[in-house]
Amino acid sequence: MIPFFGNLALWLSLFFASLQFILAYNQNPNLLLRFNNIVNKGLLISILISFFSLMYCHIISDFSVLNVFQNSHTTKPLLYKISGVWGNHEGSMLLWILVLIIFNYFIHKLFNKKNLALLSKALEVQALIIIGFLLFSILTSNPFEIIFPVPSNGLGFNPLLQDPALAIHPPLLYIGYVGFSAAFSLGIASMSVSKKERVNWHSYMKPFVVAAWSFLTLGIALGSIWAYYELGWGGWWFWDPVENASLMPWLLGTALIHSLITVEKKKSLQTWVLLLSILTFLLSVTGTFLVRSGILTSVHTFALDPERGIYILAFIALLGGYSLLLYGLKSKNFLNKNYLSFLSREGLILANNIIMMTVCATVFLGTMYPLLIEAFSNNKISVGEPYFNSTVVPIMIPAILIMGIGPILSWGDKSTKKKLKILSPAIFLTFISTIIFIWLYNSFNLFGIIGIVMSFWIISNIILAQIQHFQKKFNINKIKTNIIPKSSLGMTLAHLGIGLLILGITGSSVWQKEKIVKMNINDETFIHDYKIVFKEVKKNIGPNYIALQGNFLIYTKNNQLIAELKPENRFYPVAQNSTTEASIHTNIFRDLYIVLGDGDINNGWIIRIYYNPLVIWIWIGVVTIFAGGLFSLKKNIGIIKKIPA
Repeated sequence: MIPFFGNLALWLSLFFASLQFILAYNQNPNLLLRFNNIVNKGLLISILISFFSLMYCHIISDFSVLNVFQNSHTTKPLLYKISGVWGNHEGSMLLWILVLIIFNYFIHKLFNKKNLALLSKALEVQALIIIGFLLFSILTSNPFEIIFPVPSNGLGFNPLLQDPALAIHPPLLYIGYVGFSAAFSLGIASMSVSKKERVNWHSYMKPFVVAAWSFLTLGIALGSIWAYYELGWGGWWFWDPVENASLMPWLLGTALIHSLITVEKKKSLQTWVLLLSILTFLLSVTGTFLVRSGILTSVHTFALDPERGIYILAFIALLGGYSLLLYGLKSKNFLNKNYLSFLSREGLILANNIIMMTVCATVFLGTMYPLLIEAFSNNKISVGEPYFNSTVVPIMIPAILIMGIGPILSWGDKSTKKKLKILSPAIFLTFISTIIFIWLYNSFNLFGIIGIVMSFWIISNIILAQIQHFQKKFNINKIKTNIIPKSSLGMTLAHLGIGLLILGITGSSVWQKEKIVKMNINDETFIHDYKIVFKEVKKNIGPNYIALQGNFLIYTKNNQLIAELKPENRFYPVAQNSTTEASIHTNIFRDLYIVLGDGDINNGWIIRIYYNPLVIWIWIGVVTIFAGGLFSLKKNIGIIKKIPA
């Protein structure tokens, strides 16, 4: 009965989305406001019923539902029964639609008589996107498909996905992906209505972009954390095509946020905002295509059905063709002919946009080129880490330099050359920090030096700016100290987080040490300044797995015990699959990372040990960026509330 109601609610969602699309053509303000409210709430309630019906089926192990049978088992822990709802193709598409409709609801909440034309068009575009994905789900990926006779148990769930980080990774990632649909819809609406009707369009767009970008940042980070400790290879980013699929909209989303700030301050870069709002969402849908088309082989992918991929590809072509054609016809109405000084904040934002577009194009080429070669010639080629590191990293260096300088420059200030003089303390601090790191790690590495310089360039300029504002606030030294324009807390935290992120990336990439060794019980080995003793191996029984657990004692060079690490090899009988569970000891300077490989009591075990400096600063940096996004989101929601209805 529950699957029936879930499926019925899914069809009702399609009905309400179609009504929302039709209603957009009604010109009666009172009728439009009243009925849009009813339709929007009906759409939200129906999709919530559908989604939680599927979740209930997973929780109670209703194996009459094919989706539950293929992705669950009675022995599976409750957390993974719940996350199993979106840990598969059909359920993940239902989650996508749910998030899409939630954003649609928030667009509707901004609706009033002043912005009637603008938001009616935005809701029309949003309804079209919802209808497209609902039809995809109902016709090709229905999560409520019934099987008979009802099996006594399910096939289980991919053991790699049975992890707390990956349980919450897809919802956060989808908030990021789908959040850009609101920017897309508002961008299309802005180009479709008259100049008089596009009231405060950029102010309405910005909170959605900030929310999407912030959650996409956190979602990408959780995926990296999962890969770091679950896959057992000692790294956190592999330039996997599915990882790239989330990175590309993040890059353009970064450019979009900065462009929106420029529109707010100077009314410049409006055409950039419109173009980026289109491309960012199209890349988000492209990520869906890559994950669900079956053309990729990755631990992140769900579907292996090319027909589904063709549907999404056709949908991307429809959205892209319409939106880019409209942009080509209407963007000239948004041009601002004011001269941009390069040594101004908006000038550097424009330069940053060009760099982000270039990086995104480079990643897109490296991700899609092998797929195109295989499609047209049946030859398989691999584009991996060497290509991305040698192309993306050099292009990003100017963007990082700009990030350090940008906040100290004023909007439209032609005399900013004077302000560049205050960079001297930041240059000095950056130089000292770099020397200290070379001394600490006793390694002269070009990429390490560049990374540390970039990191402390950003951090030093932020510190300098905050000292200046502190002096101004408390009138210290009674000197005129308002040289640096005041930046928002959100921007300051986000830029600081980027600096910390670069620090962690540099340390873990450049100064990582790896050791692969065969060890017997009571053997010892050394890495960096640590002694590692292999004490024992024992069997460990989990809720739905059997594990072989190693026990390793970690000593300093002074023979002081600092940690006991217990990596595992897990076997899941239902899925007939094995996973490795790394054990990690972390402090602010480094990670000690141990993986128990194959072996036995007679021949010993293959042990992989990694010394990963500064990894924790990657995660600290991401949390700082996310906090900056939340502060900025709060501020921009407050701005919208002040717009008169």
